[in-house]
Amino acid sequence: MSSELFVPLGRVSRRVKNLMRFGLACGVAYIVLIACKPFPLNTMYYGFMVEVAERTMLPACLVLFCMGAARFDSFERVRRNPVDEFRLNTRWLVFSTFVTALPVSVLFVVAGVLRESVSTPQEWTLCAIMLLQLLMMNASVTLFVWLLMNLGIAWGQILPPAIAIPIIADFCLKLMPGDLTRYVFYFWYPIGDSLTLVFIQQVVPFIGYCLLMGIANIAVFNCRDRLRMS
Repeated sequence: MSSELFVPLGRVSRRVKNLMRFGLACGVAYIVLIACKPFPLNTMYYGFMVEVAERTMLPACLVLFCMGAARFDSFERVRRNPVDEFRLNTRWLVFSTFVTALPVSVLFVVAGVLRESVSTPQEWTLCAIMLLQLLMMNASVTLFVWLLMNLGIAWGQILPPAIAIPIIADFCLKLMPGDLTRYVFYFWYPIGDSLTLVFIQQVVPFIGYCLLMGIANIAVFNCRDRLRMS
């Protein structure tokens, strides 16, 4: 089944692939410019998680997941075990989450080491927190998008609002008093440089969220009339 993981992505047209490469190149260039700025690591971390993450990394993860998600046609649903589609998409979701979060974290670590701003244990802890929050950001939103896809909504109708809503919400909520942004972007909003604090307040609720979304996706997938969907 692992050899089938990239088959849906291979069916994407060349034009779409070129657009994806162009968007990826622009995103990487933007992140490199940010990572190379001579700011302290704390400032870089906070600024990236608040201003940049949902505008660059999250769209990349969502586009990659939607483009590469397995969608069995009627013939495949009869010939194969329908659960294979769910398993493939589970693996693809994990892959999309990591492949968009891990390189960015490594880039920030390398840039910090070169600027000698990553040297103390506390700074390395901050890098680990950043990776955790980026993974939670990607996974939490992608799980919701996958649920909508399992409900039968075409990903082309889901993707634009899924990308636009976090960006618009971030802009609007910053103009309001209070900590609304903190609660809307609960799993990836920076709350400090303590790994214990992040684990208790973000990672543990995130695990519960994943369990609930996993159960919801399984239930919707099992109830779906696959033979009528094409």
